[in-house]
Amino acid sequence: MRQMALSSLSFLSRIPPPTFYHHYHYYYYRCSGLSSAAAAAAAVLSRWWCARQLSSNPPTQPFSLQRFQNKQFYHPYNSHYSSYISTKQKQEQGGGNKSRKMAMFPSTGQIIRCKAAVAWEAGKPLVIEEVEVAPPQKMEVRLQILYTSLCHTDVYFWEAKGQTPVFPRILGHEAGGIVESVGEGVTDLQPGDHVLPVFTGECKECRHCKSEESNMCDLLRINTDRGVMLSDGKTRFSINGKPIYHFVGTSTFSEYTVVHVGCVAKINPKAPLDKVCVLSCGISTGLGATLNVAKPRKGSTVAIFGLGAVGLAAAEGARIAGASRIIGIDLNANRFDEAKKFGVTEFVNPKDYDKPVQQVIADMTDGGVDRSVECTGNVNAMISAFECVHDGWGVAVLVGVPNKDDSFKTHPMNLLNERTLKGTFFGNYKPRTDLPSVVEKYMNKELELEKFITHEVPFSEINKAFEYMLRGEGIRCIIHMGA
Repeated sequence: MRQMALSSLSFLSRIPPPTFYHHYHYYYYRCSGLSSAAAAAAAVLSRWWCARQLSSNPPTQPFSLQRFQNKQFYHPYNSHYSSYISTKQKQEQGGGNKSRKMAMFPSTGQIIRCKAAVAWEAGKPLVIEEVEVAPPQKMEVRLQILYTSLCHTDVYFWEAKGQTPVFPRILGHEAGGIVESVGEGVTDLQPGDHVLPVFTGECKECRHCKSEESNMCDLLRINTDRGVMLSDGKTRFSINGKPIYHFVGTSTFSEYTVVHVGCVAKINPKAPLDKVCVLSCGISTGLGATLNVAKPRKGSTVAIFGLGAVGLAAAEGARIAGASRIIGIDLNANRFDEAKKFGVTEFVNPKDYDKPVQQVIADMTDGGVDRSVECTGNVNAMISAFECVHDGWGVAVLVGVPNKDDSFKTHPMNLLNERTLKGTFFGNYKPRTDLPSVVEKYMNKELELEKFITHEVPFSEINKAFEYMLRGEGIRCIIHMGA
């Protein structure tokens, strides 16, 4: 028995490794209609079956791409993947894009039926439904979403308070996945690429995209009211012929989704998608607000207004920058202990004082902090964040989105005394150009993401993620799409 086991292990070592071969079969079976669990089991059986086939004629050499393409490793589907690899090599050697449409997924060009969490009404629990996902059109890509997380923006538009309600809709915009197929004109991505879909985009053609100072793409700037694709004004989701609307161009609460290519960042395939998926929105927004806009110097003092996910990411940015004092300001004292993990050294609860919090901070810091980052969207917090920075060199950065009727009021002398007020969108990161480098910060252990992830749930229990956020519990909840 021991000899048989060792023999099987020997055969397993001579077929394509799991990262190359097992994953392909998993995708094949998923696209063939099997559930996630069934597809995973079938992929394992395929690998075992290949080992059995090799037992009668064991190879004398380890696996190589050339031998696989020459079909010296037999499997019914290897010719499909061999063609894909051959196509990829030709493209890397300068070949044309004509054959780029070929994909490692058998579902290319076909409608995919999969599970999605549909918001049918404002404030009502999401319902797991079988939806049809149409193939990508010009300048679009279809993604298989493997992990997604819940952001407060999802909850805000699910509640539909103070904005135009768009239902039925598939929410979700923080996620990580794999390119399943690409539409006409897409040259930067191909099936199998690991990616992060993003709620805003980078067309690379407009004045903003060509500017080194802006990430406010004219074509793909966030639009929360638009529930259709740009190319033809139609949805790619439907149930029994009825359209299901998109959300901020991503709709990641679906096992498959269609996104404009300009809203997809290709990342290091070695990066764990269950961790880096949180970089699609809030974490990058806060981190970039500090590193890219506030730009604190080593040894400086930084005030962070609001200690939610975005504020903690801003504090993380201040920690990475080497700030000596990071002061956290929040009305919820329960957040203070958690904030210590992100480098926050001191805490202020405005309710504990009978004078304006900006005065409290000025007294603590001999005239004001060097930098402040506001992450609440409360206009009074915005004013406090600006007025608490030191005159002469202080910089305040506004991140939170205020109510449409709010007015920012401060005395002009606060500006004349050389305080600087800035705003930022998505941390001033260009999605396609800059996000891959943020992922590399995590891969190089410069950025810690695990401490942002406080809950994980299977896709079938996605409503639990909403419950956690509504109760103010945790920071980010990861939703496993295959569970």
